[in-house]
Amino acid sequence: MVNGHSEVWVERRGRLERTGVSFADDAQLRDVIERVLGPIGRRVDELSPMADGRLTDGSRVNVVIPPLSVDGPAMSIRRFAGVRPGPEELVRRGTFDDDLLSLLEAAVRERRNLIISGGTGSGKTTVLNALSQFIEPDERVITIEDAAELSLRQPHVVRLESRPAGIEGSGEVSIRDLVRNSLRMRPDRIVIGEVRGAEAMDLLVALNTGHRGALSTVHANGPEDALRRIETLAMMAGLGVPHEVVREQLAQALDLVLHLERGPEGSRRAAGLSEVVRVAGVPAVRELWVRG
Repeated sequence: MVNGHSEVWVERRGRLERTGVSFADDAQLRDVIERVLGPIGRRVDELSPMADGRLTDGSRVNVVIPPLSVDGPAMSIRRFAGVRPGPEELVRRGTFDDDLLSLLEAAVRERRNLIISGGTGSGKTTVLNALSQFIEPDERVITIEDAAELSLRQPHVVRLESRPAGIEGSGEVSIRDLVRNSLRMRPDRIVIGEVRGAEAMDLLVALNTGHRGALSTVHANGPEDALRRIETLAMMAGLGVPHEVVREQLAQALDLVLHLERGPEGSRRAAGLSEVVRVAGVPAVRELWVRG
């Protein structure tokens, strides 16, 4: 993480540490930023002062420059381990226990629709990638992401990645576009890296029309908050669908919510697994497993 030319931070074992590395000035930092973004077809300037993309090694990069970043250019690079932890490794790390892992394995194999919720850095993508190992090898899986991070091991996987608008302001392909297109690709499962916009409505429609076994993540503070957030995101589609209809679609579409938390010492662990139920006609959650 680069905060202006004089500060470079790294995260080690879940904790932020300031390094002794720095740049001579903002001009040198801007030169480095251009060399990072150029090979992946991204750029930043006064008209487009933000950029996000995937580097050739799979890392994600985000850049913000003045006037949006007040104290100079800011760059964040999120690297991923060469070997992604599997379910058993997550048990050894304390993310799951054996009982929870058994519940999650059964849920994925039974093609239940599962949402993984949690805050930033809580390990949602890592857990999603690990649980995908329970998908049968003969299934056709479509993954949809803002920047490709998932690394599924099944032999029949199609990876789709959204694309921002070009310099002229055209050519954007959104997550929502990809979700709708994926339904024409004969998927056995749809895996969405993160639901963060109006694509939530298209996902609910897909899950209510026979596409079972979906896996996805959402930023939320708890299982009930995850339902409310998806509900709100679905309303952002602007289709004029009544609120009560969206709630009904939500209650029918989702089966389980796995909530993750990040501890003060940097650990990432499951806090609880909840089943989506109806209470007085409104989607709610019932705890199936909670960390003791």
